[in-house]
Amino acid sequence: MLTFETTHEYYLGKNTCLHYCPDHGTLIVTPDHEDRVLLSGIDKSTMLDFARNLIQKDLEETLAKYEDKETTKEETANVE
Repeated sequence: MLTFETTHEYYLGKNTCLHYCPDHGTLIVTPDHEDRVLLSGIDKSTMLDFARNLIQKDLEETLAKYEDKETTKEETANVE
């Protein structure tokens, strides 16, 4: 357990895999299934909240891009 204010930063590359083990409350981050970072003490509800927020943010960004394209089409169509 981290008991002081600290930051650990690792670069794992583009092919990083994430796995959550609910039995152990652990998020496993690994680029090659040999070297790995284990984050323990994460309950299932925290992981579900994270996933929901990630999906919601992606959906909002996707819709915003679509709306921008629609606005551009309408603006172009109304130019005389």
